[in-house]
Amino acid sequence: MSKVLSALLIIVATFSIALSQEPSRNNETRPSQGLAPKVLNGIGRADVRVFDEKGNPIRNAYVKLESTRTDGFFCESWGETDASGVIALLPIHMGSLKLKVKAKGYRPQELDVPADGLGDPVHVTLKKK
Repeated sequence: MSKVLSALLIIVATFSIALSQEPSRNNETRPSQGLAPKVLNGIGRADVRVFDEKGNPIRNAYVKLESTRTDGFFCESWGETDASGVIALLPIHMGSLKLKVKAKGYRPQELDVPADGLGDPVHVTLKKK
């Protein structure tokens, strides 16, 4: 009997872990992984959240952050959003920032992002083509 109970507990534990990894439709509860730079040309990180016009997350949206620094250097970080429409880009040196987002079936979007606001997530809404 104890073997059956142990097996049942393992199955329940596995199932609960799988449920907890399901993407959340409300990404506001997910803490920001963004980091605003503390100094000019300092290191920062963007947490970008991409949605459609109805508020649904867009998976596999390509996100690129370009940074033109005051010392003449150029840095960039890029990647694709997860099932929740979220990506925390790799940290880079922050100067003047331009965020480019595109996804299949949606119009691409390009926007200027203030470096001092990167402690909060950057929300992007894409419109269907």
